[in-house]
Amino acid sequence: MQLPVRSLFLLGAFLLIFSIKSEAQKIYIDSLTSLLRHKSLSNEDRTVVLCKLAKANFEQDLPQSFKLAKQALQVAEGSPDGRGKAMVFATLVHLYVRKKDMKKAYESLDSARYYAGHTKDPVSNGFVALRDGWLDLINDENDKAIAKLLKALNFFNGQHAEEYESLVYHYLASLYGYGNDPDKQRKYALLSYSTAQKSKQVESLNTAYFTLGQSYYDRFKLDTGRRVLLDSAFACYKKALNLSTKQTGRLLVHSNTAAIALNTANSYFKHYPSTYRDSAEKYIDIAIDIATRTNLHEVLLNCYGMRSEYAMREGKYDAAEQMLLTGLSKVKDEVIKMPVTKARMFLALSSIAEKRGDPAAALNYLKKNVEFTKEAFDEEKINSIQRIDAQYQSEKREQKIAYLQQEAAFNKKRNVLYMVLGATGLVVLLLLLSSYNYKLKASVRKQKLVDQEKKEAELRAQLKEAEAIQLQTEQDLLKERQERLEKELLAGTLQIEEKNELLGLLSGKVSTESHLSLDEQIKRIINQQKKMDKDFEDHKTDFFETNTVFFERLQQKADHALTRLDLKYCSYILMGMSNKEISIRLGIEPKSIRMARYRIKQKFGLEKEESLDNFIRMQE
Repeated sequence: MQLPVRSLFLLGAFLLIFSIKSEAQKIYIDSLTSLLRHKSLSNEDRTVVLCKLAKANFEQDLPQSFKLAKQALQVAEGSPDGRGKAMVFATLVHLYVRKKDMKKAYESLDSARYYAGHTKDPVSNGFVALRDGWLDLINDENDKAIAKLLKALNFFNGQHAEEYESLVYHYLASLYGYGNDPDKQRKYALLSYSTAQKSKQVESLNTAYFTLGQSYYDRFKLDTGRRVLLDSAFACYKKALNLSTKQTGRLLVHSNTAAIALNTANSYFKHYPSTYRDSAEKYIDIAIDIATRTNLHEVLLNCYGMRSEYAMREGKYDAAEQMLLTGLSKVKDEVIKMPVTKARMFLALSSIAEKRGDPAAALNYLKKNVEFTKEAFDEEKINSIQRIDAQYQSEKREQKIAYLQQEAAFNKKRNVLYMVLGATGLVVLLLLLSSYNYKLKASVRKQKLVDQEKKEAELRAQLKEAEAIQLQTEQDLLKERQERLEKELLAGTLQIEEKNELLGLLSGKVSTESHLSLDEQIKRIINQQKKMDKDFEDHKTDFFETNTVFFERLQQKADHALTRLDLKYCSYILMGMSNKEISIRLGIEPKSIRMARYRIKQKFGLEKEESLDNFIRMQE
């Protein structure tokens, strides 16, 4: 009993997971464990190492792989962005598929997408797209798988991630295999090989040999007459097996090598006579050894199924039956159930029992076949329901995410619009404030100019007023000077007249009969005159204070009846001189002065009791 070649190839693809580029030569589990003990190891590097350990353990201890992945997720909490979590959830996608829990696988994929959207690291984004496409591949959604795998290549471009690119090309080659498009299958197989050589990673090169060998084998099936294609397929398979033998310590995943060995044995079984059974057995032993060590139960069952087919060819029905029963006994305590493979095994056992003439055994085997077929159907139905539900939930979440992204984009545009409007409003406000400030400054400057002009006008008015005052003062001073000069002239005139009168009287004053000599009499008269001049000088200042209108005012009061001598008397009275002083100055009797005063008083029309002195002073 054997699986179809397509199933064997997909098995190899199914079991492959990503290989972390850093420190590819140190992938032993003990070295990875030792690396975790370094305290200087960053959270990001620690996350990568834990993912490596999860990958290295999944073949032998799947629960331990989940445990390591969860530890990696806890460590990734300290990462600055979503890079670490994106890689962990992408790793969980593979582990949940291995566990046949499609619901959890799709949930992990959603988380991986989410965190990939929160990191700008192209390699992490590329790996998530790779795992997304791989999940579509195993669900036979080829169109979706191709689009996502090509998207992954765009992320890896220029990032020196040749090992990731090689794996993507491997998946693309498998999509175009089995006669779908041989040219594209060959193209991507060669690209897988060339990028694997650039990566210098043993595991990538091992997978590339398998991919290239499968492309030759698929083309051979389309034209079995071209045996050279089969030989080329064998050559690639053998290179992969030799590499895995020489570099076993540098391989994380050994399931691919088991699938290659099983494919090689199956090729001998199908295209070579029974005489080449030893060659087939050689590769079956390799596959069984790897499957036993790595718990690849499906590979193990197919190996025993092929041996059973060889025994059937030779007519050894008991041996054929024993081979199948041995294979079933090897996987009876397995964690992962394989109802489809077991159903085929029991169908083959029923056929063998029927051929060797044991209908009871054939019926029992057939019942087991029906039982496992029903179990497989139920499992497939549950898986389909889970897958459809998971896809529906995933699409629903994608739609929600798309809606949220659209809403976020709309909010971003709206916020940008608000910011633009706010900035525009602020600019307008600033312009208005600037305009207002400019107008205010202009108004202030205008007001200052007005105030300055007003002040200048006031200053000019004050200047004119000051000039007018100064002019008036100058005029007053000139007038006062003129009046003073007139007074001095009048005073001088009076003094000259008095001197003349004195000289006229001098001769009359000198007496020959006096006991004094003539000189002594003259000296006495002169001294008396000096004394009167001194008194005159004392009163002269007061006299100068009178103005020119004084005499005009007196004339007006006397109706222009005053004589020049009357005016002289009035001047002496204004100077405050007594009647005696006036009489002495004029050289006349005091009686004459009193008569003159009386006459002047009548000219002014004054009453007897009214004072002439007061009246004259009031006219000043």
